[in-house]
Order: sequence, then C-alpha cells, then structure tokens
Amino acid sequence: MRKIFFCLLLVFLSLQKLEAVPARIWTKNPDFYIRKCFGADACRGISLPQSAVKTYQATSKEKLMVIETHDNIIKQNEATLETCRLNWSLGDGAGITKLLSKNFTFTWLPKTDMEEIVDRDGFKPFFDAFKAKGAENGGPPLGSTEFMLFENIIQRPIGDTTFESAQWIVPGFADGTYMNAAWQNHIIWAMGGMSSNQTTGTNNLNSLAPVSNIIKRNEATLDVCRLNWSLGDGAGITKLLVENFTFTWLPGTDMEEIVDRDGFKPFFDAFKPKGAENKGRSRDHLHVFENIIQKSIGDTTFETAQWILPGFADGTHMNAARGNHIIWSMAGISD
Repeated sequence: MRKIFFCLLLVFLSLQKLEAVPARIWTKNPDFYIRKCFGADACRGISLPQSAVKTYQATSKEKLMVIETHDNIIKQNEATLETCRLNWSLGDGAGITKLLSKNFTFTWLPKTDMEEIVDRDGFKPFFDAFKAKGAENGGPPLGSTEFMLFENIIQRPIGDTTFESAQWIVPGFADGTYMNAAWQNHIIWAMGGMSSNQTTGTNNLNSLAPVSNIIKRNEATLDVCRLNWSLGDGAGITKLLVENFTFTWLPGTDMEEIVDRDGFKPFFDAFKPKGAENKGRSRDHLHVFENIIQKSIGDTTFETAQWILPGFADGTHMNAARGNHIIWSMAGISD
C-alpha cells in the first residue's frame, strides 16, 4: 500500500513540473501575425520582408504569447514619420536623408509628364533644388527654418508598415499631397505631387504584365469611386465596397467616426445636405479631387488625394482597392 501511494505521489509531482514547461517554441512568418490581427485577407498581395519574423511561445494550455508586440512597432513607425515631417518643416534635407532606407525611392509628380524618381543618394540634391525653386517663386527664403506646413495627416498601419498621407504647404509657393511609408525606423518610399498636377492614375502601364491588369482594375475602381463621390451618389459608392469595408472619418481626433459598409450610405447622405446647407455644391454634384497619388503593392492599390467641396470644406483621403472593390477608406478635413 505504501509503495502504491509513493508511486502516485511521483506521478502527481511529475505532472506539475510538465505543466510549468513550455510545450514548444514556434516561429511564424509575418503573414501569420497579420492574419491573426487583421483578418484572413489582410496580407493577401502584400510582400513582407522575412526579417520581420515573429516568435511565439505555446504553453501546455495552447496560449500564444507575442514576444515582440505590434503596438511598439507601430509607435516606432509613427515616431519616424513625425521626425520626417519635422525635418521637412525645418527644410533639413540632411535630417530627412538620415531616416531613409538604403533602397528608398521618392517619386515626384507620379504618372505625369514631369514624373521624377530619385533614390536615397539623390534625395538631398533634389530637396535643395526644390527649396531654391520655392525661394525664387515666393516661398520661404533659403536658410529659413519654417519651410513646409502639414495639414490633415492620415495614417494607416498594415502589418509592420505604417502608411501616411497628408496635405503639404510651402507658404507663398505651392501645395499638394504626399504618401509615404515607415518600417523599422526608416522611411522606405515616398511620393509627392502638386495641386496643379492632376492625374487619373491610369497611364504608363505595361499591359502585357499580368499584374498590370490587376492594377488597372484597381485604378478603374478608384476612378469610379471618385466619380460617384463627385456626383454625390452614395449608392454607387456602396456597390464598390467590400463586405468588411470600414470608413474612418476624422481619424485620430476626438470626432473620429468609423462606419461599416451598411452604415456608409446613411453617413454619406447625412454629409451631403450638410455641405449644401453650408454653401457647398448641390446635392447632385458634390466633390472635386486634386493631386491624386497612387501606390500599388502586390495586388492592392493605395490612393491619396485632396478632396474639395467648394464653398464648404476640403481635406485629404486615403483608401485602398483590391479585386474590384474598395477595401477601406479614411478621410479628414483641413482646419
């Protein structure tokens, strides 16, 4: 009897020790982490660097623990974007260059006859020439530490990358919109345009490449979406929205509002008469768009532009198209 009791005690103690030992260590790729946080379709078509691999630990209770938290990564990206904006504001080309990744590219006036693409090494000379041109044409003088202002900043994290769009203003010279992306404490690419340069984003594509057909469909979807906004056609916009679509109005402010696909048309219909009552356009002819910038990553096309409701308000928007649908959208209003 004593032997049986002693054996049972050993088994019990062994089980207690096993419970405290992690079952295994798993390493998951970035796609797993994005799907876990944002849904099964979030990473489709987006190519992520393998250096962004996450490590997970599974206990005997099958609970996963994220070793490197997503929130900290996004905070680092936001700090990088804020520092970049600060250096643009100061006119500090060297400060901007320090934030750029080795394979960085800046596309100026994309998809226009004046499109220019510069790499990391060519950015500072481009920036210095831009400042000089501004000084010659009514902008801040060379040496000024108040070069550029920003309005209506919108950010969207996707995986470990944070995208940003905003309206830029060089007082007395020019204004426009830009879109860029931050990853691992660096700006990995940027695109900028001026308000006087408009584009539909459907030119200069290689129609022979399979991916080009996908991108053309995305761009056509974005074109039709803008047309419906211009016409004030909420039903037409809604037809383009994916089932799990979300629209974020005034993101990052105390008045932030998020509506889903079913709630979009009521939101839009409420916005239209508000614009008309405040000396905007008629309810049947609403928005004008300027300075449209698009960036395709995999089979998803991102767009930012300045929207204008004449006589009422203006701001910027950022959205994304994939598979003939708008998958999400964000918009803000200028102060």
